[in-house]
Amino acid sequence: MPRTRTPISLPSPSLRDRERDFGDRSVKSARRVFELVELFEQIGRPATVADVVQLSGIPQSSASMLLRTLADMGYLCWNPEDRRYTPSLRLSMLGGWVYDQLFPHSNLRLAMQALCRRTGVYVLLGQRVGRFVQYVHEAFPSEQREDGVPVGMVRPLVSTGLGYSLLAALPRAQARRAAQACFAAPERQAGPADRRGVQSVEEAMALVEQVNRQGYAYSTRLQNEGRASFSFHLGRADAAHAHSGLFGIALAGRRRQLQACLPTLAATVNGVAQEFLPDVQIALDPLAPIEAL
Repeated sequence: MPRTRTPISLPSPSLRDRERDFGDRSVKSARRVFELVELFEQIGRPATVADVVQLSGIPQSSASMLLRTLADMGYLCWNPEDRRYTPSLRLSMLGGWVYDQLFPHSNLRLAMQALCRRTGVYVLLGQRVGRFVQYVHEAFPSEQREDGVPVGMVRPLVSTGLGYSLLAALPRAQARRAAQACFAAPERQAGPADRRGVQSVEEAMALVEQVNRQGYAYSTRLQNEGRASFSFHLGRADAAHAHSGLFGIALAGRRRQLQACLPTLAATVNGVAQEFLPDVQIALDPLAPIEAL
């Protein structure tokens, strides 16, 4: 009797999530290729053409042609027995040299998976892209993946705890310019004020100083209602490369769930960093109480 497969599910964007506006510069065919790669990253397992159509919204004819082309080029592997596609090793090695320069002795994937196991919440990796933080990888503690943020989505740096972790890693003048760009953005001027969020550049910079002093950002008011996050930036241990790659990790989930982890969270993060992230300088005080933004 064939084994029943768990239905594939993906996170849905919240009201706080948005896509970058590429305007007239966007090439749809190029975006679609990388959206497909991101889709495989999110589901974390082989997929059929039907799976891709269901989860991406790409028309079946286009999805079939795209998958076949990538398989012919060696970026996907196709199994004729179950008609599923899987990313190839060639695809996974693309851009690996960049990672090797930034974190030559570290393993971010294993670190994120270890944080998942030891806390029971989902973990995401973000990078700074202009005035945004963009989510580039996620690790989930279970097969259920609705309770996350879609890979590739962006949020303004001043609108999320992870964003403040990244701002705190910048020189203060550069952090202020990034915060000013966030508040001057057209979409912020056009949208309704977020009373739970940060309302001015000065308030944002005060939070940057708090995060810099603590070494982390524990956020409840910047999240969706009933949720929380604990974030820290992946600062390089050698000052010469301190800003060569601006990345951060956030542990996120339901507020009650994350609050239960707080008494041991700093020690957990320190332990994972020592085990899997020797290139990164993280030393949180395990005895200090966790302060929220």
